[in-house]
Amino acid sequence: MNKGMIRAISAMAVFLLPVNATLAADIWKVVDKDGNVVYTDQAPKDGSAPMDLPELSIIETNIQVNQTPADGTKAGVEALTSGEIRRLYRDFRIYRPLAGETFWGTANTVVVTWGSNTPLTPDLSVRLFVDGEVQLAPATGGVSLTLERGEHNVSAELRDASNRRILRTEPVRFFVKQNSANFGGAGTIASGGSG
Repeated sequence: MNKGMIRAISAMAVFLLPVNATLAADIWKVVDKDGNVVYTDQAPKDGSAPMDLPELSIIETNIQVNQTPADGTKAGVEALTSGEIRRLYRDFRIYRPLAGETFWGTANTVVVTWGSNTPLTPDLSVRLFVDGEVQLAPATGGVSLTLERGEHNVSAELRDASNRRILRTEPVRFFVKQNSANFGGAGTIASGGSG
């Protein structure tokens, strides 16, 4: 083995040390005659004392992340149930447009965004509904839509890896309007009185 490989293996050994102190074995740092450093759980013959390792910080969480290897099989991590996904993404919603929002002078273009405070895992997908019709949509972010003038409704569904609906947002009603030279621009309404 070359020195680079020995160093890499030594560095990995430090990170693979047991986390739980009750399970931890003694570790020795051994430097050979060529200056190569080796970490081992075998006591050297010279009777030296084991290393005094600092306690590791551990942060526990109840969030499980699905990890799928390149071959598509599960790597010993169980998939979340529909109920677990529903709880994890209970804040999934349409961010824009806001309920009742009116879009003026945007050439009928409306940006629709959605999401959750918890980043969506790659196995989840989103189905967007505009006025009841399914629109192509990426799993995260948003889309720019060109819509006719008038009232519109948008909602989104969060779907699992089997394409089952997990959550559906509340529909958001919004309006697309155009400026009119006949009425003096946006927000001006012609009066109906005589004059």
